[in-house]
Amino acid sequence: MSQTVIFSVGIVVFALTIWGAVMAGGIWLGQVDDANHQRGPVESDGEPKTTFP
Repeated sequence: MSQTVIFSVGIVVFALTIWGAVMAGGIWLGQVDDANHQRGPVESDGEPKTTFP
């Protein structure tokens, strides 16, 4: 195999790895955001907020 082919395959694998990490991070952040919205507002001590302005 020529060096150009090996280099090209390496670039593709690297790009897919970075893309996968970014997508996984985005999915994780979305799940964290959804979990925060489902819990509702909380006080600074971590208890659910009972009074609203």
